[in-house]
Amino acid sequence: MYTLAIESAGPLGGVALWNETEAHEIIVPLGPGRGEVLPELIKELMRQAKVSWEKISLIAVDVGPGSFTGLRVGLSLAKALAQVRGLPVVPVRQTEAVGFPLARFWPGRVCVWIHDRRDYVYMGWVEEERAGTELVLTFSEALGRVREHTGVLLAGTGAVRFAQEIKAQAEQIVLAPETFSHPRPLVVAQIGYARYTREGPVDLLKLEPHYVQ
Repeated sequence: MYTLAIESAGPLGGVALWNETEAHEIIVPLGPGRGEVLPELIKELMRQAKVSWEKISLIAVDVGPGSFTGLRVGLSLAKALAQVRGLPVVPVRQTEAVGFPLARFWPGRVCVWIHDRRDYVYMGWVEEERAGTELVLTFSEALGRVREHTGVLLAGTGAVRFAQEIKAQAEQIVLAPETFSHPRPLVVAQIGYARYTREGPVDLLKLEPHYVQ
């Protein structure tokens, strides 16, 4: 049985099918108004993987923080599929999808910045299996908090957006390659499956985007 993952929280998104022996993934740019491609991506992914709906047992979806419109589109699709197909849904935060893979090998602290708008980022510290609560901070505020620690690996779309400023003002901070700063659908599927085995599904009526105030 497979976990279907939907990723639409940022500028790159897509879908994945994953189980412990197989992995299939499609990633595309997701600009304004591009969320409507997700249903077609699912169809194409299932065709490529030769997987029918009868073989899908779980839906995992990135609930943010991230793009307001993107999160709404992805979550609405996940809920609709869950209702039509009778499948459970599990939420995954973008901070987890970016940070967990890095925290498995980085010996120091991992911090995720997700670009919000203009000069703001969502900032969260991440350990191997736990992501802290995100804060909305200006670039200067977030940089000041990261500089309080040594051995920090910084990742996420916020780290990509402010890479030049970070290099100029805080050379001691290590920036993750841009490839690792965007959440991958496959990682969303893996985290979602692990969460489902521990905690079970969530109530669809209570499933909402993870907006940080």
